[in-house]
Amino acid sequence: MVVIPSVGARRHAEKVAAWGADAVIVQGGEGGGHTGDVATTVLLPQVVDAVDIPVVAAGGFHDGRGLVAALAYGAAGIAMGTRFLLTSDSAVPDAVKSRYLEASVRDVTVTTAVDGLPHRMLRSDLVETLERAGRARSLLHALRRAAGFRKLSGQSWREMVRDGLALRHGRALSWSQVLLAANTPMLLRAAMVEGRTDLGVMASGQVAGVIEDLPSCAELVGRVMAEAEGVLRGLGPGATG
Repeated sequence: MVVIPSVGARRHAEKVAAWGADAVIVQGGEGGGHTGDVATTVLLPQVVDAVDIPVVAAGGFHDGRGLVAALAYGAAGIAMGTRFLLTSDSAVPDAVKSRYLEASVRDVTVTTAVDGLPHRMLRSDLVETLERAGRARSLLHALRRAAGFRKLSGQSWREMVRDGLALRHGRALSWSQVLLAANTPMLLRAAMVEGRTDLGVMASGQVAGVIEDLPSCAELVGRVMAEAEGVLRGLGPGATG
């Protein structure tokens, strides 16, 4: 079995390398989902210099120029979550893909309102509601979401609270955030699987604001490689050979 954990800090990369990980994915603050606050261009070279296993760069990559930059820093390759999400092969509902394509860089935000942890996602009415809501209102919302997740997952209330408390350990989370932390998968499923952007959250890298098309995965990989080869040959950032 090959073990390739994803980390957001140099010390975490050093720890998993010491544990015997085969490689490590390093995600800078530009990446989607739960993220840190250190930019990829600062974090990546730190990790490359600190560990002796292959390092895959993530957070902010979407084209061949980024691949060349990551290789120059010493990475073995790049991971592109948001860019592959926005392909014609992606199973994400078309209505959700449209929301991503319409987003500007400023529409991708980092918030702790969902589960108490920094989470990069598309700004939406739900996110703004959670950020504005008072504690009592947030708790009511969390209870409704938790009830839906309990039905879907088959978990008991005791199990959900236990999972939420595990995430709360060492953090100043409200009880509403404890419940939301336990059913964040429900919020992601609502948007990314069911297409309910009004009821769910849409994790997103900052690069969503500069992505404008939906190529197939094969087309995307071919384009990235051609762009990278063009840059390496000195033909300019937009060259394809």
